[in-house]
Amino acid sequence: MSTTRRRGAAVLALTGLLGAAALNGGVPAAAAAEELPVYAVRSEGLTEDQAAALRKAFDLPSVERTAEGVVVFTDEERHLRVPSVDRGAGAPDESGQATTQTQLDLAALRGLEAVPVEDATKRVTEALRGIGLLPAEATASASHSTVDVVDGNGATVISAPLDTTVTFDFTLRGVPLEGPGSKIRVSLDGSGAVTHLTYAARSVVLDGLKPVEHLDLGYRKCAEVLGGAPLGSVRYAYPSGPLGAGQTHLEPFFRCQGVDPGESAPVFYLPAAVGSAAPAPDPVPPPRRAGAAGDVGADWTTRVDVGSEGTGTCQGLFGVPADVNGFNTRFTSAGVPVQFSWTGANAWEQDFKDPAFTGGQDHVYADDVDLTYFHGSGGPFGLSFARCSSVDDAVLRNTEARWGNRDAEWMSLYAPNLLQGTASGQAWWQRWGRAFRGLHQINGFDTAVVQNSAFGARYANYLLRSARPFTRPLKVRVAWAQASIDTQPSWVRWATTGPIGNNWIANFDDYFWNRGPVGPDTLPTVGYWRISGPS
Repeated sequence: MSTTRRRGAAVLALTGLLGAAALNGGVPAAAAAEELPVYAVRSEGLTEDQAAALRKAFDLPSVERTAEGVVVFTDEERHLRVPSVDRGAGAPDESGQATTQTQLDLAALRGLEAVPVEDATKRVTEALRGIGLLPAEATASASHSTVDVVDGNGATVISAPLDTTVTFDFTLRGVPLEGPGSKIRVSLDGSGAVTHLTYAARSVVLDGLKPVEHLDLGYRKCAEVLGGAPLGSVRYAYPSGPLGAGQTHLEPFFRCQGVDPGESAPVFYLPAAVGSAAPAPDPVPPPRRAGAAGDVGADWTTRVDVGSEGTGTCQGLFGVPADVNGFNTRFTSAGVPVQFSWTGANAWEQDFKDPAFTGGQDHVYADDVDLTYFHGSGGPFGLSFARCSSVDDAVLRNTEARWGNRDAEWMSLYAPNLLQGTASGQAWWQRWGRAFRGLHQINGFDTAVVQNSAFGARYANYLLRSARPFTRPLKVRVAWAQASIDTQPSWVRWATTGPIGNNWIANFDDYFWNRGPVGPDTLPTVGYWRISGPS
């Protein structure tokens, strides 16, 4: 068969595939293409001229073009800004650190407006088309980043938009293309001004066909990785890694998502090519000794420190040790000690559980540092260590969390659906409000999340980077949001929540220590706030 005829056959095969490109539920269907296209990467990122055209099209004062060709703009004063009033010095932190009180500006919040999603979508799409930077097979949609404020009884005080964000979903001949290497995102404030822009893309060409395994076999492979945990759906997709990572081809993978009762598993990918194998399991760390500090080493006298834990391939999650290590390395390089760090079977539920509950020891782990980072499974009602460890339980329930009554300011939890708006009839504040015993923020996700091994390092870098244009440290919640924007597809919604104290004092604008103002420990005497947005 000639090359021309073979490529024509591939188009027809894909056309027939589209109606059966995914499996859902517990009964696999026998349907799939025998071959899918492979695409060679011709170039990555935008040129200087294209970056300049993008800047002009959106009337931006400047843009940053990274060495990899990603074009980024952030208005650091207006991006995800929540109206507030500076109320001066607050009570010192438990370690003697100075604090600054920030009050919610309720009147300004009530006056927030947003560009309608239809108008924003049209404007961004036409601007990109006008400069030749609207990719083929790109579908635009728009949604709002939002701020919600409730009182202590859960009554809505404010629910307002912070921006309108236009994002794009991509396909290659109908098969989803997703990842940090395929990202176009533009945020507009209420006046229509662009407050944030990210543009990352590759130029690719068809480079033949590759035999792929049927979806029913993919279903079994995904289920095997999850270790018997229920599997939600499987479909073909092209993962698009970050620019500059050496990805020379886009190849077909299985996109797997598991769903357990009471928890949600992150999305992960497995190679779909015939004869391909899943990535190797994580190395088994040396057994942990009860009462021992983490394997990074502890500095119990340092006032500012962090800790980290993660599960890994024992839950079907690839790259967790690498992600946790990236988080640790960035803090260590900045001179901030990592007091503990555990992964795999050494990550224990009791490290996050208050001593008021049997076996709880968060007072020497998760609540004995300023910021704790967790990467693993979970859901609206807690963190899951299932299939990795059960010390002294396999699930940290939301009702067992009492954070901030010792040291913690920020819990940053890379677990799906943790801050979902409503689950089983309970709102986010009902599920997690009791956890705030001096804690400033819980950073998490409103939706499922795609497995990624670079999130921790990105998040840490945004918290700690030097104070220069385009590299200033970001507020804790904005650093979390930006790490999600960098690593997640647009359908993933990040979220942050915290308590509101007397006189509407709230810590939504905290920086990490010594990078900017931090608020005083605040109990939820008035209510709770939640900020969420699209990646």
